[in-house]
Amino acid sequence: MFGAKGNKTVLLSLLAALLAVGAPAGKTYAGADSPTATKKAAPAGGDIVAVAGENKTIAITRSQLEQAIAGYKTTKSKDALTKAEIAGILEDLIRRRLLLQIDAVKAYRKDPAIIARVKDYEDTQIVSRWVEDQIRSKVQVSEQEIKAYYDQNRGEFRTPPRVKASYILLRSREEAQMVQKKLHDGQDFAKLAKQYSIDLPTGGRGGLIGTISESKKPSELGRVLFLLARGETSDIITTKAGYAIFKADKIYAPGFKPFNVAFNDIREKLFQKKAHDSFKQLVQNVEKNGAIKIDKEQLAAIEQTASNAPGPQEPQTAQAAAPVVAAK
Repeated sequence: MFGAKGNKTVLLSLLAALLAVGAPAGKTYAGADSPTATKKAAPAGGDIVAVAGENKTIAITRSQLEQAIAGYKTTKSKDALTKAEIAGILEDLIRRRLLLQIDAVKAYRKDPAIIARVKDYEDTQIVSRWVEDQIRSKVQVSEQEIKAYYDQNRGEFRTPPRVKASYILLRSREEAQMVQKKLHDGQDFAKLAKQYSIDLPTGGRGGLIGTISESKKPSELGRVLFLLARGETSDIITTKAGYAIFKADKIYAPGFKPFNVAFNDIREKLFQKKAHDSFKQLVQNVEKNGAIKIDKEQLAAIEQTASNAPGPQEPQTAQAAAPVVAAK
């Protein structure tokens, strides 16, 4: 049986890959040119997006391109792609297939290291898919469970006080005093920000910074803003960038995130918890009947090498080869 440390490593690595898609468990993407793909004759019909090769033996189908696009979106965390990006993906698929036609490239299919890597990839995909199917068929999160979690953990959904704030940043205290006098005389804060603020991006927006939330450890800005009433301006505040005058444009009282807003986040959280428990039980059952035996001496030697720790017979000077991290 694996030790606690080994169990944790296996669970974390496999479960992370398995549940990366989130609460409705999704399909694992494999690119159109995955190592396990088998060579097939070029398909015929309107499904072909591009052909290549002297005898048009290479064909890129619509489904292959769409799979590659889906994989690219996932990798880059994008919802939509430009025409240039799609063209680049298609070019990459064509280039890869053309390179695979070269005899020197084909020879690498017999390379033992590559064969081992392909086999490892295939094994990983098969195990991940089986485990995913086992969990997807069992894990269910009901609306009643989500509501119970919401009711029992109200503090988690508290929204802190917030302030919608603006500011004017000046180079000198004299300039700040001049602007402050204009504000006391009733001149418009936004117009003065556009005219005088040296922070050009916020100045162009009439000084608008955005909405600041109160935290348990408020920043210097927070300590200034949360003492102001709505519409009130601060005294001149000295900052690293210059001299600032802040304004509380709007104040939002604390409250709670509504159930319908929190619903999906809670569902995801409960799904992950149930999936983790289900996965852990699944692996423990497999391990129980696995007749596992570990050579502790061999494992210790591997751990020592992997951690770059000097061996017991190595001279202490070997430590000098380790990278030095400067103290901050």
